[in-house]
Amino acid sequence: CFFISFFLAQARAHQDFATTGKRKAPAMNPFGRFMDPEAAKKKEMKKQHMHKLKQRFQEAVPAHIVDMFEDVSVSEIICGDPECSPVDTIVRIVYKDAPIKSFGFPMEVEDVTDEALKEFMPTDDVLEGWGRGEDLEWPPLPDEGEPPDVELRFEIGKRVECRVGANKWAAGIVVKHWYREPGWPTNHFAPYQIALDNGKKIFAPKDDAQVIRAEVVEEEGGEESEMPASKAGAEGAAEKK
Repeated sequence: CFFISFFLAQARAHQDFATTGKRKAPAMNPFGRFMDPEAAKKKEMKKQHMHKLKQRFQEAVPAHIVDMFEDVSVSEIICGDPECSPVDTIVRIVYKDAPIKSFGFPMEVEDVTDEALKEFMPTDDVLEGWGRGEDLEWPPLPDEGEPPDVELRFEIGKRVECRVGANKWAAGIVVKHWYREPGWPTNHFAPYQIALDNGKKIFAPKDDAQVIRAEVVEEEGGEESEMPASKAGAEGAAEKK
């Protein structure tokens, strides 16, 4: 009924104009922007840009690699990360004999220039490797760089406690100095990686007593002391099994 009422009101307005020569105020569109002709036009333009980008990408790839593709599609996604662009353009490649892969542009599809295509699309070696089922990184991981020339407080094998909450500490053993995770910027390291007693591994972002401290054990008589390094190493080895 809502649809019919709206269109009948529009028809009556056109009839009044034909008979009186005066146009009444148009009936309110109950669907707002969903029937906005400009919105429909923009959507169609987006589709055209996506189709053109798909063509440009395939034209930039050697024919023997394109033959490995089953399908290529282009879409846009809204990025919720404040450090990335509001809208990213994603190219999705369906390979005939390998897992689906994708790469992106930190911009809307209409803003992807030829220069941006060359900058962000994978190399031929990566595209061909993906087609063979190889798990190749793209974009390539940054160089690790060099860890700081700083002496850390705790040796590998030392029993420690790490802050895992506002007033909560978890015990474990230091298993690595100057830890990195894939994708971290060059020269970005965490001083310690720790294997907790609960089986999880975490890292300490800085060598600070508010973040990581020597494990304190209670001795007979109620006194507290740090666990000896020799015992820490033995217990740590047991935890790693």
